[in-house]
Amino acid sequence: MYEPIKSLGQNFLLKSSIVTSMVDALDIENSEDIIEIGPGHGVLTEALFHRITDRDIKVYSVEVDERFAKKLLGMFSLEPTIEIIHDDILKWLPTFTSERRVKVFGSLPYYITSPILHSVIKMNVMPEKVVFLIQKEVAEKVCSKVPDASYLSTFVQTFYNAERLFDVSKNEFTPAPKVDGSVIKLTRKDIKMDLSTIERYEGFLHKAFSHPRKMLNKPFTKEELSKGGIDPKLRAQNLSPEEWLAFYKILHS
Repeated sequence: MYEPIKSLGQNFLLKSSIVTSMVDALDIENSEDIIEIGPGHGVLTEALFHRITDRDIKVYSVEVDERFAKKLLGMFSLEPTIEIIHDDILKWLPTFTSERRVKVFGSLPYYITSPILHSVIKMNVMPEKVVFLIQKEVAEKVCSKVPDASYLSTFVQTFYNAERLFDVSKNEFTPAPKVDGSVIKLTRKDIKMDLSTIERYEGFLHKAFSHPRKMLNKPFTKEELSKGGIDPKLRAQNLSPEEWLAFYKILHS
């Protein structure tokens, strides 16, 4: 067993039932590409492999740690359905493209959950489903609803229906992290938006949530709020993702 590298946020999942439940949540079908983020020792990769045998599925397992990438290359060298990629996921994701349905999956290093979520939404092919094991507190934030919405929940839920499936105790990892985790499932909504529009919308939401405790007449003018039919006394967390998207479209039409 390799020593975990602290700066990479490496905590490895131990319990096979959690792995099985995560693979189940992907709802795997034929003719799909599955991206696995940070396979580590390959526990999730092996579970995936057993599920896709004799099916038209390709798995891309992207690992930043050269030690694990080499180990996984040895484990799956004779398996054409599993491609091991030694790279930084945040650099690799924008380069990936596919003609098929894409799903994304993994137990994420807690410290880069938000950048990975943003990168997934900005992929060339926006994934149909995403199943991640992330920090419980972040999972709660991603899945939060009005009147407790956050910038992150609004951005993610503009494009995906988000659900928190189950919690995972910190004791199910080695080494144990300081906090518990949760498995979330994101299922894509029928929203069509190109990358430049997504980035403009992202900036719009950052502006909207820049003073989350203050009323919306702080980040927006009276004219803008009037045009969007938005009550200036509301706060950012009081509007749903659908309302934010509609407001964005009115101001940028």
